[in-house]
Amino acid sequence: MQQAHDVVEKVLKPWLEKHHPNADLVVMAGSFGRAMKNGSYQPIASSDVDMVILYRDLENGGFKAATQIFTMEEVGTALGEDKPRIMMIDTNILDFAALHYHDQVVRENKSVVFINVMLDEGYVLKDTLGIGPVIQQKAKEFLAEGPLPMSKDRWQSEISMMETFLKDIRAAGSAEEKQFIGAMALIHVGDFGLHLQDFWPRFNQAYRTYDQHFPAEGTKITEAFSPLVRKGESLKAEILLEEFIKRGHEKMKAAPDASPDILFSVKDHVPADEVRDINKTFFKFALEHYCEALEPSARRGELAQLSNLSAMLLMLKSAQAGNDGVQPAVGAAAMHFFNDRLPNTLPAALDGLRENNFDGLRKVAEDALADVGGVHYSRLENYYLDDIARVNAMAEKRANENNAPVQKPKFKPNYKL
Repeated sequence: MQQAHDVVEKVLKPWLEKHHPNADLVVMAGSFGRAMKNGSYQPIASSDVDMVILYRDLENGGFKAATQIFTMEEVGTALGEDKPRIMMIDTNILDFAALHYHDQVVRENKSVVFINVMLDEGYVLKDTLGIGPVIQQKAKEFLAEGPLPMSKDRWQSEISMMETFLKDIRAAGSAEEKQFIGAMALIHVGDFGLHLQDFWPRFNQAYRTYDQHFPAEGTKITEAFSPLVRKGESLKAEILLEEFIKRGHEKMKAAPDASPDILFSVKDHVPADEVRDINKTFFKFALEHYCEALEPSARRGELAQLSNLSAMLLMLKSAQAGNDGVQPAVGAAAMHFFNDRLPNTLPAALDGLRENNFDGLRKVAEDALADVGGVHYSRLENYYLDDIARVNAMAEKRANENNAPVQKPKFKPNYKL
């Protein structure tokens, strides 16, 4: 394993000079970024490299909308290793307008706030304008302010989901069914617990927030769901769900009646075929990412691995539901959906838990994404749907003002196997 500074000097700086020579700010996040920022140069595992790349104007940078590009790069040669080695580089490419709109969308929708997390924790690799400290301070303040309160309708929807999981776990006919429903529930339970704290949701990274800010709550969730997912023992999980539901109802009493309207909705401003294609490439990225983390995530702790498995199942369900043109189901209904459409999912997940070998679940993911070549890719280009909605809405506005035809860019994600 190479030290973080070797990766920066021998791999990332030459890569940026080749692919993003005109970028104004580059912040490296993830384990490499934390190692560099914290002054730790101990060898670290060959994990992904996550970067936020900012241009003053995406037009000058050659991009029409906020873009996320994942590439598999051979880094072994550059690092002087004996054998080739692949590392994924995840580049989140934005301009200042896209970054501002991202902040608005995640705050109003209580969405996962990953861009600001990366900016806050990251290490500045390039800063032509001297704005890195300002951007990072704004990200820190944004995270500290937290999301807007959830509306009564949103709380009711979240509570109803917890009630469905509780009911279906209790009604499950076997320990295996309880395990599978519990595994599907955990990713939602983790974020529901953060909603109760008026904190940003973190999806499969929620365990980091619990470790840092709410360790007692993280321990409670782990002690409740580990017996359920591992063995089908549901009593502690049922008690926790009852508690969360009760606390949710209390939060709902003081919640605002409605959420703010989204300024530019995806439904109104992005063609359905583009939404479908972009979602498909996102599932390709997410499932590849979760597949790779299924076994090694155990080193980060029990909650980390079980949350990663739960996120994997949610993405599998969403990908297959997208294939079928249906809305994803929840709880026992989702289990029946898997049995009908991807019948190897339940046994593969349970086998993986017993043996810490999830090859069977990887095969299920390959099947779900067969029309796009499975989970693997060498380069994948995706777009942020919210920002496409903004770009298209502005194109419509300009056309109306000028009494001219609408000239919308065509956003079609692409990938290479």
